[in-house]
Amino acid sequence: MKNIKKIIPYKLRTLIPALGLAGLATASLTSCEKEPETRDVELFFHTGDYSTVLYQDRYGNREPSLMAKTYANDPTVGTIYLVPIGTWSTYVASTITNMRKVLLEPLFDYSPKFKGKGDFDFYPGAPSEIPEDSLWIVSKGFTINKYRPSTDYQR
Repeated sequence: MKNIKKIIPYKLRTLIPALGLAGLATASLTSCEKEPETRDVELFFHTGDYSTVLYQDRYGNREPSLMAKTYANDPTVGTIYLVPIGTWSTYVASTITNMRKVLLEPLFDYSPKFKGKGDFDFYPGAPSEIPEDSLWIVSKGFTINKYRPSTDYQR
């Protein structure tokens, strides 16, 4: 050991143990377990077919579909986006309220993974008749009549 001290200058003697400690610290950080990566899923539905998101038995009982439940219970799925497609222009105030209570609320109550995405093009003026339902729908991530041209013209 005395020969090493004579050959290696002081700065190099302190550098070697320091590099060893730095290597240990790096090795211990990289050995941590990584969290599994998650993926996002989209479930599409339209006015004539809710089967991808909702199941109704012959007695009228409704619950999230098997596909929706499977995604909700899958740890590799981060967010499940519910995407309305097609036209919703036949939906007036009463059918919008019914859709919220029967279709959407059970899904959002089932799992916090469900989020809204996309636009409902309801009958013009219908969403303003039920502001509590419209605000609830928008708070979940959907938009309402975003692409519908305005009928209010300023002069």
